[in-house]
Amino acid sequence: MFGFGAAPQIEGFEHKVMSVDEMNASGALIVDIRTPPEWYQTGVIEGAKLVTFQDPQTFLAEIKDEIADGRDVVLVCRSGSRTQAAGMYLAQMIENKVISAAGGMIEIVARQGYQPVAPAA
Repeated sequence: MFGFGAAPQIEGFEHKVMSVDEMNASGALIVDIRTPPEWYQTGVIEGAKLVTFQDPQTFLAEIKDEIADGRDVVLVCRSGSRTQAAGMYLAQMIENKVISAAGGMIEIVARQGYQPVAPAA
């Protein structure tokens, strides 16, 4: 994992702060990579796909049909650390642009004031 500071430059990968409105406006697939207990504890972004990132192959199998059109993938976790690591890895495996939501749900909820929704049962 990388601490604060610039992430290594990987083609097709970006780590940046985004609002939920920006995510939705981009047409990207928003994927919350946290665990189910985390989803239930804090809530999730409405419309986000909930897929815990454990290994890249299983993760890609879960989202491949939804990104077949070439759209961007925005990854969300609690703080942005997991998405940064996962995103850099995924960007080397797929053609789609991968964006890690810097600050994660902490940024989105606490700083931006987004009201998360309960995960679908």
